[in-house]
Amino acid sequence: MKRILLIVVLFWFELFSQGKILSKENADQLFGPVLVLKEIPTETLVMYTNQSVNVIMFKLMNNELYILDNDRNVMLPFGATINSTEIFSMYSVVIVQQLLSDGNSPFTTVEKRKDVLTITNGEFTLEYSILCPPLCPD
Repeated sequence: MKRILLIVVLFWFELFSQGKILSKENADQLFGPVLVLKEIPTETLVMYTNQSVNVIMFKLMNNELYILDNDRNVMLPFGATINSTEIFSMYSVVIVQQLLSDGNSPFTTVEKRKDVLTITNGEFTLEYSILCPPLCPD
């Protein structure tokens, strides 16, 4: 019984940690090749993480990178609007900032793979996002 509880707790933590950093090589093995990517200066992405609280959301749509803050306000592209039912990949701000620090590259790529959206900086890739909706911040 204790083992089941431990597994449930670990799964819960993993689910709500809103992202996990992997090696770029491991991400390629797990999620397949990058199909579409958009590059953003890391300095710009750091600025967006500082403007959001707890979570930040990403989507590649119509060959454009969209970034939303924790209230689903569009930060990029500037002045754009989105439908409230549009699904975005949501990550913890802290984990995105850790990726940018660990990767230490001046540019970050947001990548669409077969079934997932990943973010890569240097030799590290972030995935295991939560989709919003349905699981959005209050």
